[in-house]
Amino acid sequence: MSVIRAGDVRRFVATGCRETPLILVFGPDEGSVRVRARDIRNTILGAKADDLARVDFDAESVNADPVRLLDEANAIGLFGDKRVITVTNAGKLRKEAWQPLLDAPPLGTTVLLLAEDLSKSAPLRVFFEKSADAAAIACYAPSHQDILELIDIRIREAGVTITPTARSYLAELLGSDLALSENEIDKLILYCQDRLVVDVADIDGLITDSSSLAGTDPIDLAFEGKLEEIEHVALRSFREGINPSGLILLAINHAMLLKKLVNIGHGSLDTAIRSEGVFFRRTDRVRAQVNRWDSAMLNRAIETLAGAQLQSRKVPALEEIIVVRALWSLALASRRR
Repeated sequence: MSVIRAGDVRRFVATGCRETPLILVFGPDEGSVRVRARDIRNTILGAKADDLARVDFDAESVNADPVRLLDEANAIGLFGDKRVITVTNAGKLRKEAWQPLLDAPPLGTTVLLLAEDLSKSAPLRVFFEKSADAAAIACYAPSHQDILELIDIRIREAGVTITPTARSYLAELLGSDLALSENEIDKLILYCQDRLVVDVADIDGLITDSSSLAGTDPIDLAFEGKLEEIEHVALRSFREGINPSGLILLAINHAMLLKKLVNIGHGSLDTAIRSEGVFFRRTDRVRAQVNRWDSAMLNRAIETLAGAQLQSRKVPALEEIIVVRALWSLALASRRR
């Protein structure tokens, strides 16, 4: 199987991944990595799979006991069903953790390794791309055409249509992160569920609201470590009409913005903040957050927020509590800095 080319990714995720025991998903676009991983798990297990069919590790815990991954991969499910093991930050895995899997691929389990961008010479990438029992998917920021295709797929699956003008307008509004774009499209479809045609007015009524400044205060408090103030401010935002799912989306977006900014030299930081369109009243707060967080912390923050987003969809009655607790987690991480 080896390298999955860009034009073959959708087909592989929809069908081919079922027969592939070892899959590496990597690349600089974290949103695409998350989306591909989720869709692969859903293809193999179903969207409503039992929690026992999923096992989640991070590279650090596997490195502490490398044999554990092989043992888990060869374990038999309680009811003999297919299982998926997901390992995050896989680029940091020691070779003795993944090499035995390539030597003897598991039969009833798919091992899914998620990593950031890997160089062409990175051993994990090299070995996965050469193995007949493995697949490697590189995830890069989606192009404008990719976003248009995503809109078409989601709209078609929902059984509605979108005007050509609205389609182009929506694609321009959406960012270059696949996961965030997908979430915004799905939210728009939910908003327009009683209509047959989505138009520009529908997009203006929903998508542009997701970037409202009213939702940034609890997010800033979380990244500043001000845990005690978060609940009061977040609940006030909800009462003022900020949707919890919109707030968690804003938080993910903000974490990704900070990650981009932390890699910029201090001499050009102010210019970068302005170029990213940060509201002038927030620039001091954002600058302070950049100095407080690093890339590794922000990666964990994005994982926390993405987990909260998934949980809030499963239990919508508790979404406000789930969002507040996720922001608390970020605040605690900020304090430990």
